[in-house]
Amino acid sequence: MNYLSKHSILYNNQYGFRSHHDTSMAVIDMVDKISAAMDSNEFSIGLFIDLSKAFDTLNYKILLQKLNHYGIRGVTLKWFNLLN
Repeated sequence: MNYLSKHSILYNNQYGFRSHHDTSMAVIDMVDKISAAMDSNEFSIGLFIDLSKAFDTLNYKILLQKLNHYGIRGVTLKWFNLLN
């Protein structure tokens, strides 16, 4: 996590699996955006997608290339290769 934070790899609105970030923050952010749209007489729309089993459809070759690109190498990279 230190590496990801240091190099700003994670998206600011990545709420899961991060300390001091949780689903309630995601809900607050969404409510704020909807309220701002209503205050500006704009429309808002929500699209909610269930990504259960999304990891099962992952292309491991691409994952390994991206991890390598971001500096994940050696034993750590081999761990991900074992998942394949």
